[in-house]
Amino acid sequence: MNKVVSNKYQECYYETTLDNGLKVVIWHKEGYEKSFAIMATPMGAFDVSQIDSKGNEFEYHSGVAHFLEHKMFESRHRDVMEDFSRMGANVNATTTYDMTCYYFQTSHDLKEPLNLLLDFTQSLDINEKSVEKEKGIIIQELNMYQQMSDFRLVRESFAALYHEHPLKNDVGGTIQSVTETTLDELKRCFNNNYHPHSMICVVVTGKDPEEVMKIIEENQSKKKFASINTAKRKYVHEPKEVVKDHVSFEMDINRPKVNLAFKLDGIADPKERCRTEIYLRFYFDAWFSSINDEYQKWLDQKIINDFFGYEFDFGEDYGYCMLYSETDKTEEFKQLVFDQLNRMKNTPLKKEVFDQLKRRYYGENIRELNDFEGIAITYIRNYFNQLSYFEIYDLIENVTLEEVQKVMDKLDLSHFSFIECLPFRG
Repeated sequence: MNKVVSNKYQECYYETTLDNGLKVVIWHKEGYEKSFAIMATPMGAFDVSQIDSKGNEFEYHSGVAHFLEHKMFESRHRDVMEDFSRMGANVNATTTYDMTCYYFQTSHDLKEPLNLLLDFTQSLDINEKSVEKEKGIIIQELNMYQQMSDFRLVRESFAALYHEHPLKNDVGGTIQSVTETTLDELKRCFNNNYHPHSMICVVVTGKDPEEVMKIIEENQSKKKFASINTAKRKYVHEPKEVVKDHVSFEMDINRPKVNLAFKLDGIADPKERCRTEIYLRFYFDAWFSSINDEYQKWLDQKIINDFFGYEFDFGEDYGYCMLYSETDKTEEFKQLVFDQLNRMKNTPLKKEVFDQLKRRYYGENIRELNDFEGIAITYIRNYFNQLSYFEIYDLIENVTLEEVQKVMDKLDLSHFSFIECLPFRG
């Protein structure tokens, strides 16, 4: 194992790649009783089109990664969820746009649940009947989310922005895509994306790292895996223009919810993506949070309320920024956002505000080192994006005001859509 020590942050972890290709990271939290373990694959909702090293192309229905996540817990020989509970471990899983994760937390013995995690994420035990049964469960889940106004606002926003990119679809897919998903498709998706060579296992624990690594090595040494031609995401061409510049729909709510969504260019280089997101956060927090003296006035005028927020994200082939609120003054909100964005692009960031935010972000990162799940998820995200763990910490600590101010020059806000979720008309 390669031992990585950060004297600066007083943290230590061990990493290695097993003979079968599985990346293993053991983050040692000496003195703690609890453990958090996770297995992850970079297969997510974006991966509806893939191509392997031999040029073979694979097409999946939207939502296939989420569907497969559901089926991974199934076994004809044991109840996986019940077994984790019997071991004193809380297990769960999640599918995002860019990865699927399976994880558990325990304060008891680590060996048994860790073996179970490795076992059930490396085998698929399903049949036609179980797949058909699962469709009804997932469709019910999709229908439930469609009744949630916050969720619907975001979904309609992505659909208004993107013509071809998988962001236009929900992580869970659509009723039609779920209905059309087949057993063979799920098996093909599993074989292409759940091979050890594609996955990473991270364990954050107070247990002896050597003993934890021994558990993993012994588990993997007993298994045989077929050779694999690693499948990668196949990117699509996405026009710069939005699909619709205005979308309005009605739901059973008391007050309108609105979202001003901007379609931005993707950023190919992972480090540049990371820097851009951090630099933009300085600006948005400075202009659209309580740090801005005008923020309380917007609340008093009821242009925004506590629901107000903003987010932005970049990938290799997409980027977006959203500002949303709950308000009866929808046009005033829209104008306020445009006015503030215009001022952001033309007004230098104040040094005292920059210093305040820099200290806040650095402190947030340091506090994350007490969060076992946060450590594991951050490591995995950085790993899939070819970044080292402490790279972001150092970036924030060393960033200058001049570097941050340059980010606004690159921000093209000319492609946007305004989405309104309105109360039913009486």
